[in-house]
Amino acid sequence: MTVDTKGSTIPDKQSVDWSVWKQGKETDPVITNGDVEIAFTEFGDIASISSGELQISQYRPGQHDAGIAGLWLRRHDGNGITSTPLIGVYSNSNWGAEGGTAVWKGSDLGASWTVTLAIDPESPTWAWHVSVDAAASDTASWDIVTDQDLALAPRAQALTSEPYISQYIAYRSADLPGLGRVVAARQTMSSAPKMPLLVSAIKEGAQAHLTDGFDFYGKQARLGSRPQMLDDATWDGGRTNQYEFGMIALLSNSEKASQEGLEWTEVLTFDPDFRGELPDACEDYSKKALERTEAFLPEALRQAASLQLSEAGSSRSADAHAPSLLAVAPVINGDDLADEELVRLASGQARDLERDDEGHVLSYFADRAAHVVAKSKELLVSRSHGQVLLAGSVNTSEHPVFATTTYAPGVFASHIVFGNTNMNRLVSVQRTSLNLLRSEGVRILIRKDGQWSVLGVPSAYIMELGASRWVYRFGEQTITVTTTAYADRDGMSVELQASEAVDVLMTADVEFPENWKIRNAGIPGHDQAIALTPEAGTSVAGHCPGLGYVFAADGAVISNDAPLFGQQDGTRSEGTALLSFSERQTTSLKVVVTASMDDADKAVESAAQALDDAKTTEEQLVAQYAYISAFMDDFSISTEGRLKEWNEGAPWFVQNALVHFLSPHGLEQYSGAAWGTRDVCQGPFEMALAFGHFDIAKDIILKVFGHQNPDGSLPQWFMFDEYAEMFQHDSHGDIPVWPLMAVYQYLEVGGDRSLLEEQVDFWDDAARTGDKPTVADHLEQTLEYIRTHRVPGTELFCYGEGDWDDTLQPAQQSMKKEMASTWTIALLFQATTALQRLLNEAGCEELAQEFGAEADGIKRQFAKNFIYDDVLAGYVVFTEDGPVPVIHPEDTRTGLHYRLIPMTRSIIAGLLPPEGARSHEQLIEENLHYPDGVRLMNHPANYHDGVTTYFKRGEQAANIGREIGLMYTHAHIRYTEALAQLGRDSVADELLRISPVDQFQRLATSEIRQRNCYFASSDADFPDRYTAAEQWDRLRADAKDPVGVRGGWRVYSSGPGIYLRQVIQHVFGLQIHTDSVAIDPILQMQDDGTSVDLGLFGAKRTLRYHLSDDDAPVVASVDGRELDGNRYDLPYRPGGLVLSAEAIADAKVIDISVGVHRAKI
Repeated sequence: MTVDTKGSTIPDKQSVDWSVWKQGKETDPVITNGDVEIAFTEFGDIASISSGELQISQYRPGQHDAGIAGLWLRRHDGNGITSTPLIGVYSNSNWGAEGGTAVWKGSDLGASWTVTLAIDPESPTWAWHVSVDAAASDTASWDIVTDQDLALAPRAQALTSEPYISQYIAYRSADLPGLGRVVAARQTMSSAPKMPLLVSAIKEGAQAHLTDGFDFYGKQARLGSRPQMLDDATWDGGRTNQYEFGMIALLSNSEKASQEGLEWTEVLTFDPDFRGELPDACEDYSKKALERTEAFLPEALRQAASLQLSEAGSSRSADAHAPSLLAVAPVINGDDLADEELVRLASGQARDLERDDEGHVLSYFADRAAHVVAKSKELLVSRSHGQVLLAGSVNTSEHPVFATTTYAPGVFASHIVFGNTNMNRLVSVQRTSLNLLRSEGVRILIRKDGQWSVLGVPSAYIMELGASRWVYRFGEQTITVTTTAYADRDGMSVELQASEAVDVLMTADVEFPENWKIRNAGIPGHDQAIALTPEAGTSVAGHCPGLGYVFAADGAVISNDAPLFGQQDGTRSEGTALLSFSERQTTSLKVVVTASMDDADKAVESAAQALDDAKTTEEQLVAQYAYISAFMDDFSISTEGRLKEWNEGAPWFVQNALVHFLSPHGLEQYSGAAWGTRDVCQGPFEMALAFGHFDIAKDIILKVFGHQNPDGSLPQWFMFDEYAEMFQHDSHGDIPVWPLMAVYQYLEVGGDRSLLEEQVDFWDDAARTGDKPTVADHLEQTLEYIRTHRVPGTELFCYGEGDWDDTLQPAQQSMKKEMASTWTIALLFQATTALQRLLNEAGCEELAQEFGAEADGIKRQFAKNFIYDDVLAGYVVFTEDGPVPVIHPEDTRTGLHYRLIPMTRSIIAGLLPPEGARSHEQLIEENLHYPDGVRLMNHPANYHDGVTTYFKRGEQAANIGREIGLMYTHAHIRYTEALAQLGRDSVADELLRISPVDQFQRLATSEIRQRNCYFASSDADFPDRYTAAEQWDRLRADAKDPVGVRGGWRVYSSGPGIYLRQVIQHVFGLQIHTDSVAIDPILQMQDDGTSVDLGLFGAKRTLRYHLSDDDAPVVASVDGRELDGNRYDLPYRPGGLVLSAEAIADAKVIDISVGVHRAKI
């Protein structure tokens, strides 16, 4: 439809009446029949499709969005392809809906059309009927394109993580007589054991299909472009691609115009639980759907003929508003910058330049670890560049954290939250990596050349540790937007600066408006502010009654959604939950957002201080960098060699690890909010130990034990804040071992034996009487839980609900009790062996003896029950006929032969004899090591369209990503730890292998990706599980036709923390204790002369490494004087040297000499 986007929409300054805010319309337009309900936006886009409690569609566009699902008409002639949308806010149509039918009528491309959508009253089937009238003399051919995004999941889960939901939709296509291409889609996880099914076909025949929105829309969609496949004549027959934007898109057969007109009918049918053979569903269900359509569609078309249609594409009254500017205004994108302009944008010299095939700069690093990305690169990556910003310089879980997330294509803030990242969320998250829903987050419109436009992909996107900056170059004009997380308060600002005066309209979308009430909040000396506080009776009010958010601005008008609807006086609101901030003809606009848990008035005070603060953005960024640098003890590397890239990557990994610790969420996994018991005892805990933050490590231990159940079990995850009663009651079998690991590591390096006497209650232990339990009591109860959960007839801890690899959760109930995880047993051995020694040293002899007995039992049984033909089994099932290995060369049931993590953990734990450690290292190298890292198994679990036999997620997931793709970065880091235990000088090589900073230079198959964040996995770019199974060897180093690997989910992981520990403790060999430091570096001759600056025992020190081509032990000296220390041995090699804090008290420079060949096996 034609929309006026030029009129003035900026209201005059006035006190806004917020009584209609978030009130909205009583109901969205909807049609329904039986269990199927299809809702629409006001302008006729599909808002949602559901059946009962299941959401069939994935995304839910609102009043400020265009639809994602749709229909298009295409015209093919000698000039190429032209297309037009048939429904929705972009279409030139009128529409209406009533009962079980909706109708759109319009014209374009020299043709007129009628689209009818009807739901079968007797089955979960619906049909799109398209009737087109074009001149019979027209020689062009015509076809239609349809797409429907899919979730096929319960509503709550569908909105938790769209990429995750898509990973578990299995697709099959078939070419059937008369119908051509038919597609079946089945959700295999979210409703398990039920498996919802959708089948789609076009009655007149379809020539091609697609199953993922990245293929259909394309990365260019970030520019505001229409779907790329509208310009592709045949789609090359289409393809099944199991990625992270699930949909069914169909391309009809083309037709010539005739006197009778053109007709197409797409039929879709749903089954809430189909467990049959998925390929058979294409034929069986399409046949049924066509039969039902023949029965109900004629009557629906007769009813549709009398349906009253709206004017100009909406169901509004004649005096109602135009569509929201966010939905229909064009996107304005920055110009491409010349290289010399791009490299001048950040402070200091441009470093580590990434170039495209033609030599143009794509990205680089600069001072303060700033990362600059060119527009051209943003349009090449699958995962839009983004970052999570943390405010307040917090490093303890006792204080809530203010956070926001930004993305390159004009998402200036999203997921604004203070405290719990799920429950306290204020501004909405960005749910599509292709930027298709423009209402989400904070957006900015400018009026340029008399027309309002939405700022889209910038000329450059700059990420610093405390801010994001977008630089838009429009010819001679420059607009810069900077989002800054304050280092000194709980809050942020979004500031626009323009080289020429423009009209500016900023929007912020409140995601769960039912949780919030709003009021004006005056700030003396400033113009306007508003405060949002929890509505009475909401969960937020019950848990955080004092929580308040404040938006404040100088000069700008703060209003509701009225300016977006083209109202000249700016006074009419449509009652959506959008906030707006606008100013006429200005070169600057700054909006401040603050928060407080004490009272909204405290947030108002903080906002006033932020507006008055003379501190510049530059000073805030210096402070943010100082905060990260201080956490990492001012660690930096001086070298021109391979290790220098950690100067760029380490600050970002620290920041990512702090996000995981203090504000748990990520760029793809925006839901989180909790600590995983296993995760927090690794990433945050180990990073704290690596940099000597023993108080943080201790706090983690106490919080974890505070959630331990009286029987000794622990939750899989738990909220660590005001929502502490929220947790997962059951857990995987390895979870009780992780607090044991944490306690032993803390005692070993912290030396604080008083931890054992710290008092901490069990969770919900009303029946307990007497003294408050101590940490030692928790250790004992944990061990008791392990003892009472043995595999029957053994002294081995049973598998339970799974272990570290979430994809291998048992599908059979018997496996939980009859199977043992080799990895969990090795982990338990490591913890119990260490605790026996450390508890003895702490005077807890009886408890030490109990842990020793557990360790001895494992030692006795390990070789007999877990090693077959000199190969560790992944698992062992204990049957009446004896133990049977699973994931082993003898395993004929799963077909899987080698599992990584039992091998690496057994080496780390020192559980294997030297020859066994060496042979398993060789097995890893031969069977599990790939150019992008080690993989969890020699190939993925068997897949049969999501039907499970042995393992749940491993046999359910259709996507070749995350753990399914088997290169899970966390496990690769543990592999480097095993190499360090053996003394292999490849430790740094293997850590650099997964470093995103310069991976593009090292790995030829690496697909282009963001360079300044942690990726949780390296995902083989196979389109589906079946292709992956057939072509797995294309991942090998010697593959003639290698497959590309793409970066997985970002930021939210325990990986950054354990990665940093390997760098500090194993590469540079610095294990910090409370009163000493153990020095045991593992370097190569090429690293000779490297030096490290690090804060150590309260003073900044430089450690210089002098390497020799032999097996010389570690020697430390100061000013030529060799320092005395204690030497120690490791299970497979000589260890390093322990120096007391007193020995280096006055040392500013410490020289470390060591041989590079100290490995002994």
